[in-house]
Amino acid sequence: MTIIVLSCSKNEELFYPFKHCMEKNYPNHPEVIYFTDGIINPYYKTIPIEMSLDKWTKGLREFLNQIPSEQVLLMIDDCFIRQPVDIQRIEEALSIIQSEPNVACMNFEKSWDERDLPTDHDGWKVRQHGSEYEVSLMCGLWSKEKLIDVIDRDCSPWEIELNQDGKGFDYYINSADYIIDWGYRTFQPCGKVKGVWTQEAKDFLKTEGFIIP
Repeated sequence: MTIIVLSCSKNEELFYPFKHCMEKNYPNHPEVIYFTDGIINPYYKTIPIEMSLDKWTKGLREFLNQIPSEQVLLMIDDCFIRQPVDIQRIEEALSIIQSEPNVACMNFEKSWDERDLPTDHDGWKVRQHGSEYEVSLMCGLWSKEKLIDVIDRDCSPWEIELNQDGKGFDYYINSADYIIDWGYRTFQPCGKVKGVWTQEAKDFLKTEGFIIP
């Protein structure tokens, strides 16, 4: 498993706070590799790929094809980890995605849709096909091969979630406690939204020694 972080040049200020939170709360993490539009993150390996936003998925496919791992833990650059991660459940998610051939993603959000269905695995539900945000680019563990399939059309990242073409794969979602707490609560903003810091993120980072104006 490799952790891949989606980022861009305008978010350089996020690099160090992300590293601080990652090393504090997931110290024995797998390799972290940043996907950017050209800027190099000095703290982690970076594969920069120049691209236009409307063909963002083309760049991501090129990036993923350079990642040797078959499973990737996808994170966004403002996923500042708030508390120690649940390594046991990450390993459980990895085992499920490796053993069940139709599972594309183990979404680490908390289940919020009452239509999510039970599975044979405690702490996990499965999204109904066609449900809202069945395909999500939120923090989660993906089969790299299936992620490449899902993003086969050249488009922006937002179009992936709007298009909702799950290719018939299964998408599991966390129905227990937080696996990686990056501050997200169902439909409540965290990190940065459209380039603007949320108050939640400012308050959290202040406790970590970062003052966000």
